[in-house]
Amino acid sequence: MDLDDILVVTVSGVRTGEEDEARALIGGCGLDAEGVTDEMLRDFLLARKGSGIIGAVGLEFYGPDVLLRSLAVAEIRRGQGVAKLLAASAEKYARSRKAATVYLLTETADGFFAGQGFERIDRDKAPEKIRATAEFSRICPDSAVCMRKSLVS
Repeated sequence: MDLDDILVVTVSGVRTGEEDEARALIGGCGLDAEGVTDEMLRDFLLARKGSGIIGAVGLEFYGPDVLLRSLAVAEIRRGQGVAKLLAASAEKYARSRKAATVYLLTETADGFFAGQGFERIDRDKAPEKIRATAEFSRICPDSAVCMRKSLVS
């Protein structure tokens, strides 16, 4: 039996010394990793299987509004529920920080995020602080789908 078959996936924050590995995973999935600073990584979550990092997701907090960014899963681990686990974990973390609404931009995963309860919105409907982020202003093209999810019951 392969050890990977019995190890569970865990999610936690970025540990000291994992910054470069986290950025490498994000960049390896075709997402912008250059703009991910060590400071930003304090609000990233990593999925692990054993000692290996297999996924990442980041949050940028702007008062009650949050930008979800860089949801990335290693290609070999796709289709195993890792993205759902990361999205749910990010949402739980955002709620713990008293966030009210999560926003995101995606070029390829709008169907996935719709399945997680996000709704499409016009990009100009996002709050000004969210629209001013690098993600909105220069990283993602205008063709990227803007989505939001309320965390308030």
